Amino acid sequence: MTTGHYRLETKIIGRQAKGKDGKAIPGKKVSVVAKAAYRSGQSLRDEQAEKTFNYRTRTQEVAYTEIVAPENAPGWLKEPEPQNHAGTRKQRDVREQLWNTIERVEKRKDSQLAREFIASLPRGLTREQQIELAREWCRSEFASKGLVADLAIHKSKNGLNPHAHVLVTLRPVAGDGFGKKPDTAGKFNGRGAAGLGAKNDLDGWRASWEQHVNAALEKAGREERVDRRSLKDRGVDRAPEPKIGVEATAMKRRGVEPDPKRFQAVRQVQMENEIRPFLRRLRTLGRAAKKPGRSRWLEQSAAFLSGFTEKTDKMIQGVKDRWTMFIDSRRANPPKSGPDLDR
Repeated sequence: MTTGHYRLETKIIGRQAKGKDGKAIPGKKVSVVAKAAYRSGQSLRDEQAEKTFNYRTRTQEVAYTEIVAPENAPGWLKEPEPQNHAGTRKQRDVREQLWNTIERVEKRKDSQLAREFIASLPRGLTREQQIELAREWCRSEFASKGLVADLAIHKSKNGLNPHAHVLVTLRPVAGDGFGKKPDTAGKFNGRGAAGLGAKNDLDGWRASWEQHVNAALEKAGREERVDRRSLKDRGVDRAPEPKIGVEATAMKRRGVEPDPKRFQAVRQVQMENEIRPFLRRLRTLGRAAKKPGRSRWLEQSAAFLSGFTEKTDKMIQGVKDRWTMFIDSRRANPPKSGPDLDR
C-alpha cells in the first residue's frame, strides 16, 4: 500500500487586510465577494464596495463549483447541482447573493467573514469521484451544522495538482438569512472557527478529511491511502520540503520572478533527502564496527567510516554554499541564453 499526498489547510478570511508581518494595513479592506469570484472563476459584484470583481479569465483552471447548503437553508440558497465545470448562471447569482449577504451582516470593520479550506484531491480518482469526495465532506462537516460551503475544484495545467477550495460561512443559516456566530471566545487561537469553535476543530477536520479521502480511494478500488501525520510521527527519515506557496507558484507560471530563496531552499532539501539514506547506512556500519569484541580491522574501519561521514557532512555544506554562490552570481549577471535556474 502506497501513501498518497495529504494536504488540508485552513485560515480565517477577515475584513481587515493584513501584511505578511500579520499587521493591519490601514485603510485597506478584504472583500469576501472578491475571494469567491477568484476561486469560482466568475464575475461577482460587491454591493458594499460598489465594485465588480471579474475573474472569468481563470475559468480554465476551475473544474467545478457548487454551493453546498444545509437542509434548512432558505429557497434562494437551494439551487440544483451544476452539470458542468463552472456552474450555471443561477449558481453565479446565488454565490453573489450569499457573500453580499455576509458582507452586510458583518458590521464591524475587523469582522471575520469566512473560513477557507484548501485540500489536495487524489490524482488516482476521476474528476467525478473528486467532486463527490469534496461534496460529501462539505455536507458532513459544514452543511450538517447549518453552515453554507462554497466549493470550487481547481486543476493545474499539467494535471498534477487537483485541489479544492472551500469557503465556509461562520454563521449558521437562520430563517431567510444567517444567525449568530457560535461562541468562540478563546477558541482556535482566538480567531473563531467554522462549526463548533473548539480548539480541537482543526484536528477533527484533518482527521475527517483523511477518513473521507481513504474511503473514496477504497471505493474506487485504489491501493494508495493518505496519512495526516507528519513525517516524523510516521517514522519517515526525510525532511519536509519548504512550502513554496500559491502566490509564488502563480507568479512563476506567469513568468514573474518570485523570491528565489524559496525555490533554492526546496532544491537544497531535495538534495539532502537524496543523500540522507546513504549517510544513514554509513553511520549504521560505523556503529556496528565499534561493538566490543570486534577485530582491529573493524575498529579501523569504524574510525574510517566516522571520519568519512564527517567529511561527507562538510562536503554537503560546501556544495550548498557553492551552489548558493553560483545562483547569486548568475542572477547578478544573467547570461544571454541558458537554462531557467528555478526549474
